[in-house]
Amino acid sequence: MEPSRNNKKNVIIQFFIGFIRIKGIINWLAISFLGFLLGITSLDVTRYYASFGFFIISTFFILAFTFAINNYYDIGTDKENPRRATVNALASGAISKHTGMIFIRLFIIIPMVLSLFLTWAVFLFCASLLFFMWIYSAPPPRLKGRPGADIVWHFIALFALVLWGSSLAGTISQLTLLVAISLGLYGCFAQIDNHIHDYPFDKASGSTTFAVWIGIPNATKALVVTFILCFVSLLPLVILYPLPSYLTVLLVGGGILGSIGLIIIKKTKGVASLFQIITVVGWSIYVNCLLYHLNSLL
Repeated sequence: MEPSRNNKKNVIIQFFIGFIRIKGIINWLAISFLGFLLGITSLDVTRYYASFGFFIISTFFILAFTFAINNYYDIGTDKENPRRATVNALASGAISKHTGMIFIRLFIIIPMVLSLFLTWAVFLFCASLLFFMWIYSAPPPRLKGRPGADIVWHFIALFALVLWGSSLAGTISQLTLLVAISLGLYGCFAQIDNHIHDYPFDKASGSTTFAVWIGIPNATKALVVTFILCFVSLLPLVILYPLPSYLTVLLVGGGILGSIGLIIIKKTKGVASLFQIITVVGWSIYVNCLLYHLNSLL
């Protein structure tokens, strides 16, 4: 009995960590939730019980589908990449392809059926998101395997997730659009950074990623350019939506100091430190924008 219980426990752990990638879901759900909060027009939380419940459930399954379908079609390459094998339960054999496909279909059906109880606009937006997540990993489109297109996909995906959350809350404002653009650029940056880290394994396995396509030197240049674009996209958010000066300085200054602290703790050097900088500074500014929005509703 004990080995059986341990096996079930391991399968459950692998389901969350190595199949739907719960960490990735939480990260992307947080981005979409930021959009939801930016879309509210009242601080009366009782007005948002239903919409928030639908948002959490539907977005969770949309993202579970996104990561699961990616794992399903990456079994071959992930088996050869020690950095990826631990996050793909299908590649490791912990979950079978047949079982994986059953769950993937459920991840499609649940949000689609739930969205039918709302408006046709929500249903179409939900269907569009699922379709867009599908074409990234699944052949024949498989944008993941098309250098450049995969980077653009990450911009659109994060941009759309912010608008998805905001639209479910009720409104899409100029602030939401600017934040969505900024997070879309962050998605491009993070994906290029990911390609650079995976370059040796992708090249050895024959995967033509953006970094393999243009080479590490050019990919590094693209990473720096995207980093600069990310920072430029943050400037309007600080200028147009400031809190009282001392709070803005506290948040943004705290983000800068926090990123420097991470660099020192992790001992990162050169372009490797850019990820810590743009992540911490960027989110300090997004929090600043959220506080500005909530303060405007008082």
